[in-house]
Amino acid sequence: MQTEIKLLIEQLRDAYEGEPWFGRSVKELLNEVNEKQAFVKLNDQHSFLELVWHMVTWREFTVHCLQPSSDRSLKYFEDLDWRELDHTNLSLWPEGLRMLDESQERLLAALQQQDDSILNNVVKERNYNYRKLITGVIQHDIYHLGQIAYLNKALKNS
Repeated sequence: MQTEIKLLIEQLRDAYEGEPWFGRSVKELLNEVNEKQAFVKLNDQHSFLELVWHMVTWREFTVHCLQPSSDRSLKYFEDLDWRELDHTNLSLWPEGLRMLDESQERLLAALQQQDDSILNNVVKERNYNYRKLITGVIQHDIYHLGQIAYLNKALKNS
């Protein structure tokens, strides 16, 4: 039975490209960001570019946990978290958006292959289960959506 997995998939889709209860989706907000804005570090905070690549990292980590590959460890993903990005390399913005879409699709596909029974299993190299990991990704998106919405509004008003 996959009742809970289906609910988690629905929540991931809703937050990413649907009509979430809390406001606007990741795709809707990021579609409003132009290339020039993507690289701005307002008040030395994270840029849209950094937020997108950060979200990619933790989606990829989650996929790795669901479908482990021997060539990557937890440290690999930790090293990519808030990676240094060349804010003069304009190709990083469309590449980041593409990677975010692809990592979302890989995550949904990996979840569709799972059964609800995995949700109570402890994630390798972590002290929490898959339920917490997957709900954490959803919460992580919503948290960063707040930053994206705030940054978007601040840049439009400046």
